[in-house]
Formats: sequence, C-alpha cells, structure tokens
Amino acid sequence: MGLKKRVFTSRKSFRLILLTVLVLTLFFGLLSNTFQRRADGWDSRAWPGQPHSSPIPKTLWYKLGPKGLTDEARAWTNTCIGNNTDYQVRFMTDSSADTFVQERFGASHPDLVKIYLGLTVPILKADLFRYLVLFSEGGVYSDLDISCEVPISEWIPLRYKAETSVVVGWEFDVGWTLPFNHQFATWIIMAKPKSSHIWAVVQDIVQSLQAKMEEKNISVEELNLQTFDDVINLTGPRRFTKSLLKSMGKAKAKQVQGILEPKLAGDVLILPGYAFAASTNFYDEDIELPPPLVTHHYAGSWRNRQGGEVA
Repeated sequence: MGLKKRVFTSRKSFRLILLTVLVLTLFFGLLSNTFQRRADGWDSRAWPGQPHSSPIPKTLWYKLGPKGLTDEARAWTNTCIGNNTDYQVRFMTDSSADTFVQERFGASHPDLVKIYLGLTVPILKADLFRYLVLFSEGGVYSDLDISCEVPISEWIPLRYKAETSVVVGWEFDVGWTLPFNHQFATWIIMAKPKSSHIWAVVQDIVQSLQAKMEEKNISVEELNLQTFDDVINLTGPRRFTKSLLKSMGKAKAKQVQGILEPKLAGDVLILPGYAFAASTNFYDEDIELPPPLVTHHYAGSWRNRQGGEVA
C-alpha cells in the first residue's frame, strides 16, 4: 500500500512539473512574440502563404498615376502588350490598388495595410505596391516607361525555367570606373507568388518606415520627401537590392556581379546589365552582346517636390 501511494504521488508530482513547464514555455513564447511585435511594429514573421511551384504567372502589371496613361506611355506599354499577347494585362489605379492591398493583406497584416494606405508620397506607395502585388499574385511588374524588345517568354533560358522564382536584372553592374554600388533595376521585375525574397523586401521597407516615424515622432501620413534622405534607399532599387541579396545570402552577391549571361543563384535568376539597363552598363567593344530585353525611357515622373504624380 505504501509503495502504491509513493508511485501515485511520484506520478502526480511528475504531471505537476510537466504542466508547469508547459505553462512557462507558453508564457515565455507569447512574451517573446509580444516583444517581437513591439520591436518590429508588426508581426514580420507571419508570412501569408507558401511559394508556388507553378511557372511565373502570365500577368503584366502596371500602376497608373492620377492622370492616367499618356500617349507616350501608351506607345511604350503597347510594345509589351503586343509582344506578349498570351499575357493578361492589369492597369491598376490608385483606387483599385488600395482595394487590392486591403483585400489581400487586411486580414493577415492590418498594420501593413494601415501604413500603405497612409502613405502620401506617390513614389513610396507605388514602390511598396509593386512588391505587394508581386508577392500576392506574381507575374511581371513593369513601369509605364518601359518598352519590350523581346517577348517575355524568351527572357528565362530553358535550362532555368523550372527553378526560377524571381527574375531581376542589373541596373549598374559593368563598366564603371568610379566606385559604385551594384544595383538591380526595379522598373521591371518577374516573380512567382509568395516568394520569400519579395516578402523580405516588404518586411524591410515597413520596418524602415516605422523606424523613421518613431525617429521623427510622426504619423505615416506626415512622411514626406524632407523626412528621409533618399527614396532609392528607402523603397527604391537600392533598398530592393540590399533586401534581395540579404534574402539570397550575401555570399552569393559577388558570384553574380560582372556577368555576361543569365546566372541562377538559388531560385533567383540574375540577368546581365544589358538585359534591362543597356544604357547604364558599359562593355568592351569586342564583346558581342545579345539585344536588350527592354528599353527604359526614364520618364522620371516621381522626380518632383511631391515625389510623383498627384491629382
């Protein structure tokens, strides 16, 4: 009888210890999550979805400003639409883009939606939208001042098609004598939906915006061009480049610099400078290069006091 009582007591004590451990684990886990959310301003680790194994969707995304499509922009976009008749074309307005972001991210990331909708500088909002639409839906995002020289179906070499989740091209890579930063072009990007690399860019932008708001003690609506040093670093190509390389693994950065042909790094296909930015890369004259895939016409509608087109 005494032995049974001791065994029962021992089991009871073990259960009590186990229950205590589980409660403490749950408590500190929730506490850690709370600190993480407070530090980041949003639950950056909550990644809404899984990467797709299917090919990059045949959707061509454009974002219109308040004034719509100019004759010049229509001529440029028509080259891409005409060269890729199997693509669905989506022209997003300010209103439809707002609705899109609310519907796709409102439930999972309300803080992200609040920041996006609160942005008043057009270029900041446009930059963030390009990454959000690529993450959510995938496809090809193009600025309005891009003309297509080669059909999109020929951009990814056949040997890389199955493994490629993101396609980017160098804006600055070859032929610069002065010190410069290697930088990817953001005027055209291809991606599968739910790419972790694109989500990493979104994370970094949101956290940078929140840090700037805390530093200046201002709301998102009060952010303006005088609040930060450079759009390029905050939401533009330099931010995109840093975030993408960090997501890929910085050790791979030098492996994809100074290239003359497409190079796959993990699931990211890096295109040479001549592909998307022939005018800002300078090759030896004896090197025979393929034709550029696109031409960027540098309309630069965001380079004004408002940071873009306003109504």
